[in-house]
Amino acid sequence: MDLSSVREAARRVGLGNREDPWPDYLARFHAERPGVIQEAIGRCRAGQRNPYAWLARSVSRTAGVVVDVCCGAGALSREIADGKRLVIGVERNDAELGLAERSEQRVRWVHGSEDALPLADSSADAVVTSMGMVTTPDPRKLVAEASRVLRPGGVFACMAPTVRPVPVGMMRTLVELSARVGSTPSFPGALELRMNDVLAEWGLHKVEDARACYTFSVADIADADLIMGALYLPGSTQARRRSARNWLVRRAASRGPVDIAVPMRRVVAQKEPGPASGIA
Repeated sequence: MDLSSVREAARRVGLGNREDPWPDYLARFHAERPGVIQEAIGRCRAGQRNPYAWLARSVSRTAGVVVDVCCGAGALSREIADGKRLVIGVERNDAELGLAERSEQRVRWVHGSEDALPLADSSADAVVTSMGMVTTPDPRKLVAEASRVLRPGGVFACMAPTVRPVPVGMMRTLVELSARVGSTPSFPGALELRMNDVLAEWGLHKVEDARACYTFSVADIADADLIMGALYLPGSTQARRRSARNWLVRRAASRGPVDIAVPMRRVVAQKEPGPASGIA
């Protein structure tokens, strides 16, 4: 195994060097393709449900103030907004935030960073993030900020792509696609983070750790362009990505839609109640 392969393997499990080009890669990716990841995730299905609907179900109907950290173009915020509660979408990327601001008036869109949320202590009933735990180099800072702005008893819920479950029948497609791309999708943060320790450090108690496999179906060139454009592939080249796209199109034309497995993990935690204040 050569050095580049070792670095790629380390990056997949969250052991990569933190002094790397990820910040520049992510800034360029989202400036050039704002909204593409959320469009692709929104197209994924498990039955009639997409991943955003799955994560939104972790937010209680009684939650009056909900903060969506790393909200991107706002897909999760829109899923949660019901016209009654206050939903605050926080995003640092201007291009993504611009799309969000044009899409939904029932959400308060705020420019800010996941490691320094522009919100007061104990001001939210729920904090959610759909990709933040894997797109930030240090997810512990995100969890720390989530805990800070949560009221005692509030809920923190996060979701991100993971490595399992993948049905055996769908594994071959993933292997073939990865071989053609010359890389696998990777993230600055670890996909299989040990959440218990991270959450407990900031007074959060894990109440759920669930997994589900969604499917993205490629039927034509537009679908292939969307899924290939939505993947973080810093170890690939444009030529290899084009080759993978063309393979998907050819296979869909000859055999029918190509189903790509998208395994997701959802973790829900509750902030421990604070000490009694004695105030009635």
